[in-house]
Parts: sequence; structure tokens; C-alpha cells
Amino acid sequence: MPDISKKTFIWAIIGLIVLRIILMILVMNNIPDTGMRDGGFRPTFTESYHPDEDEIFDMGRALASGKVIDRVPNVGYPIFLMPIIYFTNAHAAPDITKQVFILQAFILFSLAIILVALLGRKIFFSRKLAMIGTVLFTVYPWLLFGFFKLANYDNAVPAFHYQLWMFILTDYLSAILVYLSFYLFFKFFKDNNPDVGHIKTARLTFLAATTGFALLTRIGNIWLLIAILGTLLCFKKIKESFKFTLLFSVFYLPQLIYNTLTFGAPWRFGYAYAARYSEGGGINFGFHNLFNVYFGISKLWLNFKSFSPDYYPIWFIFVSTFLILVSVLGFKYLRRINKTFAIITIVWFWSYILFYWSFDISLSQLRYFLPAVPAFVFLFIGAMIYGINKIYEYRKLSY
Repeated sequence: MPDISKKTFIWAIIGLIVLRIILMILVMNNIPDTGMRDGGFRPTFTESYHPDEDEIFDMGRALASGKVIDRVPNVGYPIFLMPIIYFTNAHAAPDITKQVFILQAFILFSLAIILVALLGRKIFFSRKLAMIGTVLFTVYPWLLFGFFKLANYDNAVPAFHYQLWMFILTDYLSAILVYLSFYLFFKFFKDNNPDVGHIKTARLTFLAATTGFALLTRIGNIWLLIAILGTLLCFKKIKESFKFTLLFSVFYLPQLIYNTLTFGAPWRFGYAYAARYSEGGGINFGFHNLFNVYFGISKLWLNFKSFSPDYYPIWFIFVSTFLILVSVLGFKYLRRINKTFAIITIVWFWSYILFYWSFDISLSQLRYFLPAVPAFVFLFIGAMIYGINKIYEYRKLSY
């Protein structure tokens, strides 16, 4: 397959950024009809994002004032919002919604487009395939919305809005940091012959910084840390693993300090604070309490009740089969290009999918899966190419 030139690749990225901006302006003008209000900066529903936004804002405002308060979110995103809160002198979350909308929906997502294109280039070793993946990444919220409307899904509009990176929520900063970290990790490999021993201390520091801040933003990004450390250890790079762990610990230190100042110990987290008044009424900061309240293997199929209370087992079987098929065929194609990158991509995808799939109400919003979207896109493209090649081979043999 003939590849496209570097110049065409760059202009295609710019074109997709412009397309994204146009599509978002249309959304702000209620095209398609999703009930946008407040000048196009807010949706009509508030039942889900509103409590989270308040928690995040209160925490960010306290930090901007040099204080700490016991709130649920990790410290990363409130730190990210501190300059906005400080310079706008905001007193409540609605005071910064426009600034956050513009920063995330336009600027951060534009950066995400660039990162997905660069990631695709590393994984496929093809600018053309990387660009196909980036196109899918750019327009998938609208494709998803169309599918949900056809399926008569009650939460079609909220699920669509959550994909647009426009709320005061941790998911979007988390996603961009995951994309950046995986790109850096892929970049530090030698093309076609991965050798993580070539990662210098300066590069490890940069990677540890993005990984550390990703975990500061969402505790679920522990899978990013595990994927990187696991790969280093698989290559028996003990020295690099030790350096990375030490550097990561330095960048993650703000969370441990915050936990100590707020909850009395570094291992006590705000997410556990949300579940501390559980069924027995007692205070319990342990992670086992958090998982008992919000997570469970049964959620893998029960979450599909948000799609259809009566036919959720069918939805579970359909989606599970589809994802497994895409993963298997996609991996078969990607491993021919670079087996190590293929393994990392499949681990990247399934670690986030299984973790958040088992989380209560995750399928009603879909925002939790944002870090895994590029990995799915790459596997999907690989699966399509693998399937088409097999069909072509079969037809050729039949003749």
C-alpha cells in the first residue's frame, strides 16, 4: 500500500483539527439537536456531571487559596484548573464552564488528534493508516451518536456529549496524558526492533512526569503504569525500571502529601472517602470498601441494563463478541508489523475496558473509556485489513 508524504500527513492533521472545530461549533448551535444552552456551552442535563464538577471545583479553589479539603477527586485535575479559577476569581463551577469548554473541546482535543496521528504512525509504520485511524478518532462521537439514536438508546444525548471533552471532569485531561505517555513510550523504542535500553534518563524523566500526572488525575491510570513497567521488566531492563519507578514516585508525591494532609495517611484516597459511609454506617477508607460499593464482575453484563432492561444479556453477548473479534483479528495484523507494539496496544485496550466495564453506570456515560479509544481504533483498522486480506486470499484461491 503506497504511503502518503510527510507534507500530506501534516496537512491532513491540520484539516482534521479544522473539521473538529467546525463540528463543535455546529454542536454549540444545536446541530444535531441535543439541547445545548447557555450560548452553546452547556447541555440540558445536569444529573451526572453536576456533582462531580462541584467536587472538582471546590478542591481546585481550595488549592488556589493554599488550602486542602476532603473531596473525592484526585489532586491532578484541580491543580490543572487552579490558574483558571485564580485568574477568573470564580466562586462556583458554572463560572469557568466557558473557559474549560474552550480549553478542552478545542485545544486539548486538537492535541489529542495530533497524538493519535503520531501514535498511529508508530504502530502501523504507515502515515496513511495512521491518518485513517485519526479520522475515525475525530468523528467517532458523531458515529456513536447516530448508532445510539438508531438503537433508541435513552442516554444517547448524554453519552454523545461526554465524548466531546467539554465538561469539568477529570476524564479528558486523563485521556490526553494517557495518549501522550503511550506515544512517548512507543517513541523511545527503536523502529521495528524495540530496545527499551536506549531510553535515556532525560526521556525516562519526561515519561515518568506524564505517567505520574496521569495517575494524579485518575487512579484508574494505574494500568498505564503497569503497562510501562511490565514492558520494561519483560525486556529485563531492571535499571531502567528502577529509575522509572523512582522518578514516577517523585511526580506522584503531591497526591500522597494531599492524602496525608486531608485524610491523615498517604494511602487514604478521596475516592475511598466517597464510600466511607457505606451500608454499615462506619468510616472505612480502604480500597476494598470502594470496590465493594462501585465495582463487581456482574457489572460486566448488568451495566447493559442502561441500554435495554429486558434484553441486556443479548447486548452483553453482542458487544463482548464484537470487541473480542476486533481484538483477535487486529492483534493478528499488528503483530506482523511489530509484535511488541501489538502486545502493548492489546494490553492498553483491555486493561481499561475491563476495569471500567466492571464499574457501576460506566456504560451510561462511556466517558470512562476515553483513554482506550485510540487503542480500539488501531485494533479495529488492523482487524478490517486482516479480514479483507483473508477474503481476498480466499477469493483468489477459489478462482
